[in-house]
Amino acid sequence: MKLVGKIQVLALFLLFLPGQLISQNCDMHHLDGDCQYDIQKGYKVYSQSHSAKISALDTLELNVVFYGQKEYILSFCTHKNLYPIHFVLIDQQTNEVLYDNEEDKYLESLGLGFDVAKPLTIKVDVIARKSTEQEIKEKIGCLGLLIQYKNYPRKKVKLQL
Repeated sequence: MKLVGKIQVLALFLLFLPGQLISQNCDMHHLDGDCQYDIQKGYKVYSQSHSAKISALDTLELNVVFYGQKEYILSFCTHKNLYPIHFVLIDQQTNEVLYDNEEDKYLESLGLGFDVAKPLTIKVDVIARKSTEQEIKEKIGCLGLLIQYKNYPRKKVKLQL
């Protein structure tokens, strides 16, 4: 009887194991995916960096507050078959499109800065040019948005007497 119980426990364990191995964890993709190659010296990783699962049929909307007097670098990364990444920066106060990377041939990294705090919505989707129609319907990958920042350099004023 003990042997049968052990076999049942082992069978249940093996039944659930493949699901755990196949499932994809995207929590830190912005730090361990291709985005890690964009980490710049002198910049800090912003706490609003984000990672999520995405398919070519999805559009993600991220709300991010960019504080004034800081320089930011936004870097996007995903699975190689899901490139290029298309993103649009929208001012939440006016709904004006501030930037669309389609105009720059789907640039994956962008530097920006604001004098005052600015809440933005970042709409992101993947084009998946290297994927077949079947892969587009089935493929889900990780998308990472690495946001780095540093303070504006302080201006020194020289006084002459």
